[in-house]
Amino acid sequence: MKTIPLPNFVEFLCSQRPSDFRGDKVDTYLSQFRIEEDSVLPFVYFREETYGRNLIFKNEHFELLTLTWLPNQRTPIHDHAEQRCWMLVQTGVLTFRNYEPIRKESDALTPCGNCETLAAGDAVYIDDGIAIHSISNASKRPAVSLHLYAGPIPKCRIYDEGLKKFIWKELQYFTNPDFLATKGCSPRATP
Repeated sequence: MKTIPLPNFVEFLCSQRPSDFRGDKVDTYLSQFRIEEDSVLPFVYFREETYGRNLIFKNEHFELLTLTWLPNQRTPIHDHAEQRCWMLVQTGVLTFRNYEPIRKESDALTPCGNCETLAAGDAVYIDDGIAIHSISNASKRPAVSLHLYAGPIPKCRIYDEGLKKFIWKELQYFTNPDFLATKGCSPRATP
């Protein structure tokens, strides 16, 4: 697998048509290339109170983030508001737990399969038709992952474990260094 700098990955993403995110072009690309760790460092910001969501690049067709994980940090169980998602583990080890897709609010939350452990170099794809999920850093070391959402996700449903129901949550970024956005990247128009 060839290692490339992060801006090359963003250039590839910007060269895609919106319909390309529905096919296998991103999967093929991720099977051939790994993102250079050093090129991700400007987007690595840890938070003590929760995992970090750090924006790298966003346009109307996709958003790319680094998520940072201190030991024992985890996401709530959540969906992706009908969008596609790819996760690449850059450093560390993360645990991925899937649950049956929720078709209606009255559906019970049902785990599917075992937890999956992903290490640096691993990539995974998910969408709401496959499952909803939570991600955690169950290790004693920090971890960093890249998350590609096609399209951007301004809000999603999270499962409130105390209330035992789903609620809508507006998503926010904790940082936006914004240096890749200045490259004038825009995806090709749909033919």
